[in-house]
Amino acid sequence: MRRSVPATIISFIVGIIQLILILRFLFQLFNANEGAAFTQLIYGLSQPLLLPFAAIFPNVELANGFVIELSTIVAIIVYGVVGMLLKRLFSVRKEPAHRETVIREEPTAHEKRIVREERR
Repeated sequence: MRRSVPATIISFIVGIIQLILILRFLFQLFNANEGAAFTQLIYGLSQPLLLPFAAIFPNVELANGFVIELSTIVAIIVYGVVGMLLKRLFSVRKEPAHRETVIREEPTAHEKRIVREERR
């Protein structure tokens, strides 16, 4: 079954959002250099995505500056579920009504002759 265009666009957008959030989670977890341009880009892109989830859970700080951002994990899950629900909403298509087709064939001349002979 082919997906609709809106469902494909939603999948793409949610995939990009989740990729950004996963990279942020990994950068935080492994204490990535915040001075690196790519790290700054990911943190800048992910910050607005995390605003709704920022105060839900505290960060778990490990040794050597490693951090587990639980809010990022929640955000990844929520964006995935919302994306799935939106895809289902836009994928609902009205199926055509199934109608039964009755094909009625006329009997052949041979069949008509047999029927007449049986009636006699």
